[in-house]
Amino acid sequence: MNQIGSRSAEGQEDQPGPRRTVFRPAELLLTSASPRRRELLGLLGQPFRAVSNDGEERDSPPPSALVAALPACPVPLATHPTLLAWRKADAACTESPGSVIIGADTIVVLDGDVLGKPRDQEHARTMLRRLSGRTHTVYTGLAVIGQELGVGSWGLRMSQLPTPNSQLLLDLVASDVVIAELTDAEIDTYVATGEPMDKAGAYGIQGLGGRLVRSVAGSYTCVVGLPLGTIHRMLSVAGYTQLIDPTEAYKRWLESQGKEPLSCPPTFP
Repeated sequence: MNQIGSRSAEGQEDQPGPRRTVFRPAELLLTSASPRRRELLGLLGQPFRAVSNDGEERDSPPPSALVAALPACPVPLATHPTLLAWRKADAACTESPGSVIIGADTIVVLDGDVLGKPRDQEHARTMLRRLSGRTHTVYTGLAVIGQELGVGSWGLRMSQLPTPNSQLLLDLVASDVVIAELTDAEIDTYVATGEPMDKAGAYGIQGLGGRLVRSVAGSYTCVVGLPLGTIHRMLSVAGYTQLIDPTEAYKRWLESQGKEPLSCPPTFP
């Protein structure tokens, strides 16, 4: 497996013997304006820099090799969360060519429809009425771009991508979420808090919207916006070997939020 970063000798001791070298992973960059993603990534213990860009809004045709490598997802290509994650990461390559760059994007899907952020309060109410008492799927797409990534069978070498970085890891995580039966009064009260207005699907599981959720089957942090178990594996492949265990990070996050783990159906980081 290839490793990222440079090896340099430092702190040479005043005694005979070979010079020691210290491996330093490349700078880690998260391309997201989401405070939730920044908080979750920080729990893994690896220093990183966060930036936001307009990558997901770009509509230039993606490389055909990238499209062929995207994980299967039952949505139109333009809204595929892994493609959008790649667009965010790719947009940061020019200014940060030596970094390992993470892109992430989360969508809510119900009956084949992608429920994005609501346009206004009435749109939020409409979304929540659709979700009430039903199961929907939350998908979070992930892309990690870097130089000389060590890749396994689930990774992809993309030397043909037109960016200063040459290799790419892609993944997609899906979790099923059941929303409780909601009355119009409950929906109105929640919408009045303002929380739904910048959330895909018009609810935030990590905030007041968590009270609307009956159960999660799959990764809880996928629903929040950054599946800890998957990004931990991807960063390990990228050479970050001192990360905090994702289960421990998840427990710490739950404690910081004053939440208890959901026990049924099985829910994991």
